[in-house]
Amino acid sequence: MNSQVTIPQGEQKVTVELTVKQAMALTGLRFNQNPDLAADARRQLKKSLERTLLHSDNNKVHYHELNL
Repeated sequence: MNSQVTIPQGEQKVTVELTVKQAMALTGLRFNQNPDLAADARRQLKKSLERTLLHSDNNKVHYHELNL
């Protein structure tokens, strides 16, 4: 079974500004004094990705365009 997924605009660059702590939290380091740090960083990444996809020419990624 081929599990490779092709995503339109998959090679487009996305720029996200994170703090050093946020980047470290995304690598798996735990900050006990701020357990929501990784979740906040993931939310920032998701927002940036959504903005990039919404501002693209197609405006949407259709399910039938993905090669599953």
